[in-house]
Amino acid sequence: MSGAALQSKISCLCLVFCTLFAGGQAFADSGSTETAAPTEEQAMQRVREELENLERRWYGIARFRYSYPQQLSAGFGAMFVVQPRDSDCSTTCMVQGWQVEIEPGRYGIQGSVGWGKLVGETGSTKHLMYDIHLGWAVRGVVMRTYGDFRYKPLPKTLAGVEGSFTFAGLNFSLGILHSLSSDSETDWLISSGIGFGF
Repeated sequence: MSGAALQSKISCLCLVFCTLFAGGQAFADSGSTETAAPTEEQAMQRVREELENLERRWYGIARFRYSYPQQLSAGFGAMFVVQPRDSDCSTTCMVQGWQVEIEPGRYGIQGSVGWGKLVGETGSTKHLMYDIHLGWAVRGVVMRTYGDFRYKPLPKTLAGVEGSFTFAGLNFSLGILHSLSSDSETDWLISSGIGFGF
């Protein structure tokens, strides 16, 4: 056998060996990829772990404003949220959830229930959102006016919807309410206010 023929056979054997080796490696890689893919049971376990890591919390909220028809008022309430256990709002965090608030004022008292979202922090208080950077809420409200108010409405009970927006601690609110009194001269009232808080 000539040297050229021998060299040709060796080259062919090397080519076949390399092809088989590369193919086997690719098969092994694909097999390992399929094995690494999570099963349905593993995926469900991850979901359960994430859900177990969540907890219900509440944060105190407050608002001080000048508005019509209440004029000067101060509102206090709570926001109920669901957060991861390791979440900490002592520094800036974002939360969303249901909220309730009671707001007595000079010429009326208002109660509200609604849903909102805010970015703020509690600092060392842990539960009081004392610094609101950004937030908004939509609330159903019931208001009872009272006192010697020289402008309408006269003492009456009203119900409606209020929108609230806070930016850098400054709060703006606008609402529309309908009188629940049958002897009312005006059925509708537009409420508005500006202040601090949420």
